[in-house]
Amino acid sequence: MSDDYSMVQVHDVEPTPSASSGTDHVDLVSELGCTEMRPKVWYLSPGDAMSYHRQTEQEELYYVLEGPGRMKIEGDLIDVPEGSAVRIPPETNRQVLNDTEGEHVWLIVGAPPATDDGRPADEDA
Repeated sequence: MSDDYSMVQVHDVEPTPSASSGTDHVDLVSELGCTEMRPKVWYLSPGDAMSYHRQTEQEELYYVLEGPGRMKIEGDLIDVPEGSAVRIPPETNRQVLNDTEGEHVWLIVGAPPATDDGRPADEDA
């Protein structure tokens, strides 16, 4: 078997709460040994919300695995249908939230793989 790839069954990994928002997620960076990106699977129960933030360096890809999803982007609430992807540049304020009755599941990938790249949306650039 080739060592040129890694694989994980996401549902076999125990989600842990985010340090900033408390939202459960599976950190695929550590599970897969990622070095050029920061992928995570996020589980938002009804009423959950990630912090409203922007990034210093990271461009982020948001993909709704189960939804529909909801996002706040630069103050505008948008619906993100299941199976849809959204790309957001670093300086754009964003938040994933769940104001519905069902669970939302997102794949969110940031690159480059900067650690602790997020900052509050109201913090000066």
